[in-house]
Amino acid sequence: MKRSAHMTRKLYYEDAYLKETTVQVTESANDGRGQYVVLDQTCFYPEGGGQPADQGMIGTAPVLDVQNQAGEIRHYLDRQLEPGRYQAKLDWQKRWEHMQQHAGQHLLSALLEDRHGYRTTSFHLGQERVSIDLHKASIDRETLRQVELEANRIISRHLPIRTRWVNEDQLAQLDLRKPPAVSGDIRLVEMDGIDLNACGGTHPDNTAGIGLLKIIGTEKAKGGTRLYFLCGERALGHFGKLSDTSDALIGKLNAPLAELVQAADVLLSEKAAADKEIMELKKQLLLAEAKTLTPENGMAIRNFGDRPVKELQQLARLATEEHPAACILFAAQAEGRIRFVCARGAESAADMRETLKRLLAETDGKGGGTPALAQGGGNTEEPFERFQEIFNEIHASV
Repeated sequence: MKRSAHMTRKLYYEDAYLKETTVQVTESANDGRGQYVVLDQTCFYPEGGGQPADQGMIGTAPVLDVQNQAGEIRHYLDRQLEPGRYQAKLDWQKRWEHMQQHAGQHLLSALLEDRHGYRTTSFHLGQERVSIDLHKASIDRETLRQVELEANRIISRHLPIRTRWVNEDQLAQLDLRKPPAVSGDIRLVEMDGIDLNACGGTHPDNTAGIGLLKIIGTEKAKGGTRLYFLCGERALGHFGKLSDTSDALIGKLNAPLAELVQAADVLLSEKAAADKEIMELKKQLLLAEAKTLTPENGMAIRNFGDRPVKELQQLARLATEEHPAACILFAAQAEGRIRFVCARGAESAADMRETLKRLLAETDGKGGGTPALAQGGGNTEEPFERFQEIFNEIHASV
């Protein structure tokens, strides 16, 4: 189908609050991403500048993605739409969240750089968290607390957020936070008295639209610091999850909110002591089990079904200490898979690595170890008796 000769009118720049409009499908085609349409005008913002693409509906077709391909705005759908007129409807909740997070990023980056000396190098708006990367390797908790307080005080002042277009000559007269990434006419976003930056994203028309801003953590990344934050309704949702979690912990730990950490520390300490006691009891049980093993003709052979191999390794060590002249084959065989533990006592000259190699030849598995203790396994349909025969053949003459 013939490519559209005109540019799509970008309604999201004219009115970021436009939720629904009538559009003309001028082209319907398919590329590596899938089925897409080009419109005469669109309220759907294409992915770019750290902000995800809008979603919504064109007619009865869900808009899955929107991309700007060499100046052509492609709306990716789950089906083909023929050229014609359709009603386009934005997923407003998703767009509004994006607007809140993006404006919050402008505010946070401006405060961090102008008042605290931390420059933002990149921005990412994820489905759950929002992050900026800062050029310094660390940031202290007091600075984070201070910038969060400053940001929320500015949000409450209802400062205007305006956009305008300038050419390159006008741009040269302005003091932008960083040089624009594109040439030609540049779209500027200005947060009154706080920030002036080249930006192609969508934003509320004043800082009150951000709602609130909460910093939720930092980590080291790319030689700098990655700072995570949330704004507006997304932040409220996060607080709701935290509240539900803390309420559940209060009930389970039988402790007030202020004492949850202390109660958890007590519980973890008790668990550590219990785990230590359980490990000691397991060791005693394994030692008692090792004493009951009686080698026949210098060999002890057992199939333990689906028992954990780590237990079999411990049991084999203890058994060879009890019977230093014995050669031992323990196996865990279940559901077409077998694991071997081959061990010998200090008084035996057998090489368990060679024994294991012979056993594994009957499977598609692999393994390794030392002359005294080797382990490995693989898939097999052979009965355990087959491996018992091989072990007996190897060690009957040793």
